Amino acid sequence: MNRGLVGRIATYVYLIAASVVLLYPLFFMLLGSFVTLDQYLRTKIIPIPTTLNFGEYDKIVRGSLGQSGLLQAMQITVIRVVWYLSLSLLVALLGGYVFSRLRFPGKQFLFMFFLSGLMVPGILISLPTYMVLARFPLAGGNNIQGVGGHGFVNEWPALFILGMVDVFAMFLVKQNYDMLPGEYEEAAIMDGAGLFTIIFRIYVPMLRPVLTAVVILVFIGTWNDYFYPLLLVAGNNDLTPIALAVQRMIYSFSTRGGVQMTPFPTIFAAATLMSTPPVLLYLALQRYFVQGLVGVGLKG
Repeated sequence: MNRGLVGRIATYVYLIAASVVLLYPLFFMLLGSFVTLDQYLRTKIIPIPTTLNFGEYDKIVRGSLGQSGLLQAMQITVIRVVWYLSLSLLVALLGGYVFSRLRFPGKQFLFMFFLSGLMVPGILISLPTYMVLARFPLAGGNNIQGVGGHGFVNEWPALFILGMVDVFAMFLVKQNYDMLPGEYEEAAIMDGAGLFTIIFRIYVPMLRPVLTAVVILVFIGTWNDYFYPLLLVAGNNDLTPIALAVQRMIYSFSTRGGVQMTPFPTIFAAATLMSTPPVLLYLALQRYFVQGLVGVGLKG
């Protein structure tokens, strides 16, 4: 009993210490966004605001610091999130059903072909992706042969074309389809239900945990997307998503002068604004998120 008690105490001590280490940067960022620059420069361990100063948030949202402001960047990112969430859920539901319930020649080969794309790091296909979009025929001044202009580079389609088929989401949903007994579908067919009725009225309520996991993963991935916007639309300030906008703001402030001139509270406020939506979404849906991922390893 003593050995077990000591083990539990050691476990809790370790978890508490790990939580402090992980949460310290977040609390530092959050509290630092409410202090003035003078208060921040006097900070020893963690900034302690004397009042809740929302002035830094107001500056970066309205763009009164010589920046374009984060409001437009957040609007663009929200549109991308809605677009990719809709596509991912639709493809996952339909594709998962096809690969789980239907029988046709070459199904396993086709499914493995889709999954093989997950094995290739995205950085390896960045250059081919750029060339395809830059030389897209009849786009951005290009002729039918794809030359003469810039294609979709620095144009809005570059933010919405890539990743239209989320293979990982389809894999997650397919694994959960495999867990569900086929009697539900057979009973629905006997009652005269069609394919879409079966999927969206019978299976969707049962797949709620894994669909919630898909929502969280797609939301966070799209919200934090930085590399491909930097590669494809960095030359158009009107198409800057939130991650790229915050990076540009930080770089702009950091190059204005030394440490005394860098407005760290403003940078913390921008980072807090960017981090808040995915954190709130995960906290609200974390129970379903865990259930959805746990179900992937089970098959009934």
